[in-house]
Amino acid sequence: MRFTEQHEVERPGDADWFDLNVEMDSPLYVDPFLLFDDPDPFWSAGHDEIIDFFDAVLDLLKKADGQRESMHWKKAERFLQFPEPKEFALGLSMGHPVGAGIGPDLAREMCEELEFFRERGRGSDDRLLGMMAVIVNGLGVDRISDMVCNILKQRFLTYTQQVCEALGIPMQSLSLPNASWTRQGCRWQSSTVDLPVSPVFRGGVLLTPQRFLKEIPRVTPDGFWSWAEKNENETLRFDLNYDLADSLDRREKARRGRELAHRALHLLEDYVDESTSEIAPYDVDGDPKGLVRWEEAGKEIAHASTPPVAPETQEEFEPWLRGLAETFKGAVEDNGLWRALWDDGITKHRPENIAQVIARSTWIEHCRARDIDISREADCGRGPVDFKFARGWQMRGLIEVKHISSTQFAHGAETQLPIYLKGEKAPFGIYLCIGYRDRDFEEERLGLVKSTCEAITDQGNTRLVPVFVDARPKKSASKA
Repeated sequence: MRFTEQHEVERPGDADWFDLNVEMDSPLYVDPFLLFDDPDPFWSAGHDEIIDFFDAVLDLLKKADGQRESMHWKKAERFLQFPEPKEFALGLSMGHPVGAGIGPDLAREMCEELEFFRERGRGSDDRLLGMMAVIVNGLGVDRISDMVCNILKQRFLTYTQQVCEALGIPMQSLSLPNASWTRQGCRWQSSTVDLPVSPVFRGGVLLTPQRFLKEIPRVTPDGFWSWAEKNENETLRFDLNYDLADSLDRREKARRGRELAHRALHLLEDYVDESTSEIAPYDVDGDPKGLVRWEEAGKEIAHASTPPVAPETQEEFEPWLRGLAETFKGAVEDNGLWRALWDDGITKHRPENIAQVIARSTWIEHCRARDIDISREADCGRGPVDFKFARGWQMRGLIEVKHISSTQFAHGAETQLPIYLKGEKAPFGIYLCIGYRDRDFEEERLGLVKSTCEAITDQGNTRLVPVFVDARPKKSASKA
């Protein structure tokens, strides 16, 4: 459900605010470098606010003088802890809009790297966030975005209130965590403010100008290593004694990138400068990668199909769930939903999490009509299963969505889903397998999953059924 749908308003044609999904994170993030260069003084002033924040942290580290147990160092660690700003409903994981943010361990690592910068005479400048994204293991763009949204939350609050007042959207007095911070004492403060209400958690919603939103990071540790290989080959090979003959996967490139950042800080600065010199926001309106309008794609199919009759027993619940999976399969194979699973040029299929949320939006209308509870990424004791379905205490089942091309394809059927079924005490599960290329449908690959599901079912404790979805591009009826 989008913000405009929740409040029954039309988004003005000249509006720049992102019409977010208020029930689930959208896979976008706020890029600070887009904000730094904004022509609007209200937003470009956020640049100085972010610099001021990290100046305060560096001052604490200077006072600590390398003493990790000192009061100043501990205060810096506390100041760098951020809850996920769930009010924005942004995040590359696309889960429920309540996440982990930055906890004590990551804050401690950030302090170590900021101390590394300080000892080498680097202060708080435009490069700092990009350099942190490379050098701090586990920080990533999601958490960089979380930091920016927390530090500048007062600006986003003012912006949201202006939009709501202009459109007559009701607001309530709500508690806003990390509503502001003070350099004096380096403290965060929560406040009671007027905001539009979130429908999924106790709190409000904050709006974001969509011109600040990106979908992929420009600055990453593996990207730094690849850049250095291309631009600093001789330096890596001879001055820094790296063996460049190795074929490295992304994880190893990231490890080497962080190592290189510590050994050649000037290269990291050059990389960040070059990578952030020209950045364009994600085209939210055109949505070329299907990151925004996936909900609408699923709803269109749901409204065009008839929901199965409501089940009354577990014996009826299992074919009902199978029918739900077949609804998605039929929509992809026969009604054009396959297009939503590919980019606009049909050159690359979209990530697994996009397929999952499109499936959810296809199913959720049917579940509401039949009083079936659907939970995405439900924790079943050994990690999250994609979808849990239940009606009362007696009827339940699970669906796990997996790309056939995934390296975890067989593992999902053989290990993951049976564990989830056991943890949830669900007697029935469906392994929904989506293929995009001819090689995905080779009998050897599909046969492995079929035989695994049959073997688990034969044991008599749970029934596991595979459903294979052919998402290969289809010819139009006129060309077929």
